[in-house]
Amino acid sequence: MGFFLRFLNWITDIFRWGAVATAAAMALLIAYAVLMRAVAEPVAGEHELIELMMLTMVMLGLAYTQKQQGHITIGLLVDRFSPRWQAAADLLGALLVFASCGMIGWANLQMAVEYATESPMSTDFLSVPLYPFKIIVGLGFWLWGLQAVSHIPDAFRGARGGDAAASHGGHL
Repeated sequence: MGFFLRFLNWITDIFRWGAVATAAAMALLIAYAVLMRAVAEPVAGEHELIELMMLTMVMLGLAYTQKQQGHITIGLLVDRFSPRWQAAADLLGALLVFASCGMIGWANLQMAVEYATESPMSTDFLSVPLYPFKIIVGLGFWLWGLQAVSHIPDAFRGARGGDAAASHGGHL
């Protein structure tokens, strides 16, 4: 399990830095587009590029956010449970995230193959092919699901031992 977690965290860090680089490139493109509107002609297709960059940034950042336990949880009901039941709720949540992300990732990867082979799709103005972005969405969701499942042992230990602090759900 140690090799799997190290590999998963390594890939997550690569995705994280991809998200940071995309955010920086998006900021530079926006600044350039605003400047060009003020002094010359607007940049053609800037909206399409920024939309694609935003998609890339978010999808590459999902797994890192899960790794850092940064996704929003609402504990209105769960906070009233005993530590053992809180850990069990975290376990169930991680399993549901894993299953949902797996299905969404698989569907997007299938659609990427379809866009690349059978019925090519692209953006309207710049004709940027969409299949690479579908691949990013699929891989981003899969990595998010794997990061969620990597926290299951902690939640399971918390559910067995009654230690909610072992569960990273943050309910205490």
